[in-house]
Amino acid sequence: MDWSHFGMDRPPFRPAVDAAAYYPAPSHAAALAALVAAFARRDPVVLIDGPSGVGKSLVARKWLDDLLPDVPRVLLPNARAETPADLLQAILFDLGKPYQGLSTQELRLAVTGHLLDAAASGFPTVIVIDEAQHLSPSALEELRLLGNLESRTGAVAFVVLVAQPVLRAALRGSAHAPFADRIAVRCLLAPLSAEEAPAYLHHQVRAAGGEPLKVLDEGATALIASACGGLPRVLNRAAALAFELAAEAGAEVVDVEAALEALERLGIAPPDEDGTGDAVLLPHPGRETEPERRTKRKPASGERGAARGPKVKAVRKRPA
Repeated sequence: MDWSHFGMDRPPFRPAVDAAAYYPAPSHAAALAALVAAFARRDPVVLIDGPSGVGKSLVARKWLDDLLPDVPRVLLPNARAETPADLLQAILFDLGKPYQGLSTQELRLAVTGHLLDAAASGFPTVIVIDEAQHLSPSALEELRLLGNLESRTGAVAFVVLVAQPVLRAALRGSAHAPFADRIAVRCLLAPLSAEEAPAYLHHQVRAAGGEPLKVLDEGATALIASACGGLPRVLNRAAALAFELAAEAGAEVVDVEAALEALERLGIAPPDEDGTGDAVLLPHPGRETEPERRTKRKPASGERGAARGPKVKAVRKRPA
């Protein structure tokens, strides 16, 4: 898609983590500030958790991007470590060090040696582990042992765990008590509020060089924002598809009709004006060739005008 059609120089709603499009929602900004403070104190472990799609990885990447380039770092984007050897191999692989054909003890010594050598720069090695809920108890214990390593300037490793809430729940168990005690800061990210979600959509358009009020209809913004549960990942998908549908129809503005079509294609039920009830499915040129996806409820006599009138009026039909 040519995003210059909407006055933008790049896609505004990227599916991948994009630190350049970071939106400072309160819980995200608080987590970022907590990371900065924890690193300054040289705390051993920080936990960032929250529901899927809430922006945990983005906060961690934003913090990494803001670090001084001299700070050594390891980024494990998909932590699936059943054994300590799995974890140690992943760390060495990211560091570009030999990791194959070594015993667990040899892997441990290799990682230990690198951490101690890197600490000579005056900074601990940052180890960011995404999807950390997949780490086994033995892998978490290995992380705890690495956290015990110190040089003259302090700890040689600073671990950031990015995880689903299931890890926080698991850490309450007695089996995880030794590792849980090492976690100095726990940051829980919350979905965007009803006020933050529209601001998030506008922020993404501006970050891509566009003018949100010129390319995103107020009704479409409200509809997408209210239907996506405040989750940035879902907001990105719905908004990106709405823009694509508007471009296909030759429109210069994303309207309610494009937003409704995008939500339906993604299987997201739009709320009514009062936040309840069935979704309104309005005509769309592309719908003529699509199979029916749902059974429409017949409204009672007089119901359509009373319950749906304002929403229908807000829709501008596109010519086929």
